[in-house]
Amino acid sequence: MPLTDPAPECRPEAAVRGRCCHDAAVQEPSQPQPSRLLRSGSVLADALVRELLAARLVGVFCTGEADGVIHAVPMWFAVVGDAIALATSSRSRKVANLERDARATLVIHDSRSGTEICGVSIRGRVALVREDDAAALADAVHLRYVAPGGLTLPAAAEFLASDDVALLLTPESAFTWDERAGPATRALRTAGGALPLVPTSPRREDR
Repeated sequence: MPLTDPAPECRPEAAVRGRCCHDAAVQEPSQPQPSRLLRSGSVLADALVRELLAARLVGVFCTGEADGVIHAVPMWFAVVGDAIALATSSRSRKVANLERDARATLVIHDSRSGTEICGVSIRGRVALVREDDAAALADAVHLRYVAPGGLTLPAAAEFLASDDVALLLTPESAFTWDERAGPATRALRTAGGALPLVPTSPRREDR
């Protein structure tokens, strides 16, 4: 997929040499492609970002603790207008962190075998939406991951009811990565040289 967004950031090793990583003389076919930096409105307009946000993936949402440590947790998400909505409990650590510092990062990574990967790290500020206004946003998130019939199941409904706060992340910047068309990916795909990722098995009740 062709990508035509702003010029990439420099890789640290290129900066050490005093040359920019998007200089053709520096690029080597065997090296990872440099990240692309996006700003404000160009984040949600980017083709790769749109592709990732439209996929049913789980993001990793990061907020800052009072002592400077990063709190990172997996979360469902949904695009709502010019923001990304997430839903959580008012008693969660992430809400306490955001009440102190509204800055947050959402990482969405499409994990595949070998180097068949792409993703985005979206940075911005979060507005906390509470009470009645939070319900519609939480529903938008839940319906991306649970079928309408599943939401009516008592156990599922009780579990999701704890999401009484919506988080609206407005992107300020982002960087992306996409190695799906890279030479290493093509070589591994052709040779079948990438080992498959192995998920954990769903837990089942003892019978």
